[in-house]
Amino acid sequence: MNRDQQDKLRKDHPSDQPAGGTVMPDRRAPMAPGDEAAPGTPGTGENVCRMCGGKGTLDGKTCPECQGSGKVIEGIGGA
Repeated sequence: MNRDQQDKLRKDHPSDQPAGGTVMPDRRAPMAPGDEAAPGTPGTGENVCRMCGGKGTLDGKTCPECQGSGKVIEGIGGA
């Protein structure tokens, strides 16, 4: 099989793509101190920041846990 055939095969059957449209975590995305994982990590989801209650501020200042977003990324489910 020549290189052109191999490239076409890869395009037709991309083996490096996650199955089922799974979103891969964005390792470049900044994580807040309260985040347990990067956004998009399988088995995680957004939750309301427990420290500020989702407001993004504490005592008139930016919440240090969520960095002002009011949300954190946490693991979901569990056994």
